Parts: sequence; structure tokens; C-alpha cells
Amino acid sequence: MKMKHFCEVLLVVMALVFFATSCHKEAVELSPIANVDIELVRSGEMMSKAAVSEFEATVLVEYESDTVEYNCTFIRKSNGNYIYDIRRSDAVYASREIPFRIYVEAIIGNEMLTGESETLNIGIEDEAMLVSFALWSYHGGHLYVDLGLPSETLWSVCNMGANKPEEYGDYYAWGETTPKNLYNWNTYTIGIELDSLANLDESHDAAAVNWGYGWRMPSKDDFVEIDTYCTKTWTTRNNVNGYLITGPNGNSMFLPAAGGRGDGNIYEGGSCGFYWLNSVYSDDTQFAWGFLFDADSFNATSYYRMYGQSIRPVCNRD
Repeated sequence: MKMKHFCEVLLVVMALVFFATSCHKEAVELSPIANVDIELVRSGEMMSKAAVSEFEATVLVEYESDTVEYNCTFIRKSNGNYIYDIRRSDAVYASREIPFRIYVEAIIGNEMLTGESETLNIGIEDEAMLVSFALWSYHGGHLYVDLGLPSETLWSVCNMGANKPEEYGDYYAWGETTPKNLYNWNTYTIGIELDSLANLDESHDAAAVNWGYGWRMPSKDDFVEIDTYCTKTWTTRNNVNGYLITGPNGNSMFLPAAGGRGDGNIYEGGSCGFYWLNSVYSDDTQFAWGFLFDADSFNATSYYRMYGQSIRPVCNRD
């Protein structure tokens, strides 16, 4: 869809918000409301920044009660980033701010990449806003984000069982590879066979079993790395509490406060996150390592292995 057509569509959406006809209308000067400045994260062997001068993408602009979809071309700038301007028509009048988010999907080579912005606002007097976000890449059918960590470990964008970063997903007992309805010692299927292992073997690693392609549960070292090198911000995303983890390269992932499961109930959902790591707790093998967070803390700790907790898989570069 060409820019002129998109402006016409955007005009229809924004025309829902006008000054009353009795008010004096001052035309909004034609100016960019968003420079979608996208830095491509690792995207496999099919492309690199230097090799691709532009790419086609589908863009969704989501407003309070409507979503506009259009196609556009992102052009590579001299600094290696890609940019596309979304412009506002000078015929639009706004009596209040209009919140919106931008989503991008692109297929480059044989990879599909997606990205999204945080919620922004079109203000009455805004001249320009910068919308920056990284495109996520797929590995083995699952999205990852490169946080720029020293180990080059890649973290999944979503919890296992979730389709969006803010969704809780499924819960797993440590060493079990399928979710279930009840989480207690009577339903725990793992015996002493894992007690002597420093880390889970592949056959008991839920991420390795269900996702394959090099995906695995994170280790204690993986946790220490994000705790050491990343900025952690307690925030709310689409009405879901959790932590925004921002890496040294500026890319980020969201960990929802999904709580945990004991017996058949979810406990502390919305206030705490309980995530498994792949290491056994050697001081008492009834426990395994995980990490816990709430609004005031973000720490590695140990839990009874039979509890149902979230898993955020990781993988390594090929």
C-alpha cells in the first residue's frame, strides 16, 4: 500500500476524534508521527545488514478500537538501521491523545521476523516520535531475541506454551516434559535418577524435548549472565505485570509474573514469577534451581522439584 493510500486509511481511523464543529480548528502541520527505526537482530545465514538494502514488510498500527494494516518498504540507512516514515495528514484534528502500537512482520530469505513497539501516543501538538524496536528471528519455529550477551545465548521471546510475550504459558515440574493438572509429590514422575546430575539431561529437559533444534532450559550461568549484564525493569505490558529485561545491545524481552502451580491452583500470578533453571540443588535433591522475581527483587533460588513453574527456553548460535 502506497503512502498516499495509507494516509487516507489513517485519516479514516483518526477522524473518529475531532474537535466539535463549533470549535476553532487549527490544521495539524504535516509531519512524521513515527519514524520506525528498526535494527535487525541476528537473522541467520540468509542475510545481513550489509547485504540487504531494503525489504518489504507488513505493518499493523493498532489503535484503541481499530487496527490498520498496510504493506511498506523499509530502506536501509547509512548507519545500518532500516526506517520507514508514517505520516499524518494535515486534514486531521485531534482533541485528545490517541494511543497506538506498531507491529512489523517481514520475510527475508527463508526467515520470518517480527517486532513491535511499546504503546505510544499521537498527541495534539506532537511533531515527531521515534519508535524503536528490534525484529525477532525464528529458530526451529520459535521466536528468539539476541540481548547482546557475552555468551551470545539467545532467549526465547515467549514462555513455553505461550504465543505472546505477556502470556503465562504452561507450567512444568522440574525434569518433567509435559504440563499437567496437579502438581504435588504424588503426581511427580521423576525419582532419584536425576539426583546425581549437575544439569538435566536432554531427555528430561522440557525445552529440548518439545522444541528441539538446540533449544534447552536455561542454566544457572544463563541466569547469572542476564542478572549481571541486563537492565531489569518491573513494568506492565497489556495489563500483565512482569520484568522487561534489556540487554547490552538495547534489545529486550518481557518475563510475565506468571506465578506457579501447586496442586491444581495458580498462586501469586500477577505478583511473582517462578522460572525453572536446569540445575539440581545439590545440598538437597528434593529441590532444583530456579529464579524468582517480584516488583522488588530478582534472584536465583531453589524450589521443590514437584512444583509447576514457567520455562523460558534458550538456545545458542549455530
